[in-house]
Amino acid sequence: MSLHGDLLEQALHLSSRERKKPKQASLRRAISSAYYALFHLLLEEGAKQFASDQGLRKLVRRAFVHGEMKKAAKSLSSGGTLPDHVKAVYLGTVPSELRNVAKAFVDLQDRRHDADYDMNASFTRSQVIDLITLARDAFDDWKTVRAKPGERVAVELFLSAMLLWDRWGKS
Repeated sequence: MSLHGDLLEQALHLSSRERKKPKQASLRRAISSAYYALFHLLLEEGAKQFASDQGLRKLVRRAFVHGEMKKAAKSLSSGGTLPDHVKAVYLGTVPSELRNVAKAFVDLQDRRHDADYDMNASFTRSQVIDLITLARDAFDDWKTVRAKPGERVAVELFLSAMLLWDRWGKS
């Protein structure tokens, strides 16, 4: 299985590790794993888009930055807002599946920050299962949009934005 698939499976395992009273540590790690599952799915897909050589793909994966990806995802999830100079090149709209993936990325990253850094936060199993479902739904939306031949450019735009958002803002 892929790393992103393993991470999603791990999130589910951690969320149900203790039968009766789940430990906060298990729930927090499950949230983190759900976020990293989507993060690594997008890294893998982005690296494939930019490089065919395996060694080069490893370098491309390292070029993605959480904060920049979040900025792009935030913009793309809110109706597919694009900078004017990008709109001049891409005349289409951002498909709903990609907006869903972008929104899930933002939501999961926010919850991962809460889980990893906010020691006052407390999580329930049901909240965590909802977040894992959000990640799984984002995987499904990704698979759906990737299978649509007419959305190839939108997918390329999405992955490019996740890598180049800050640089595009300077144009």
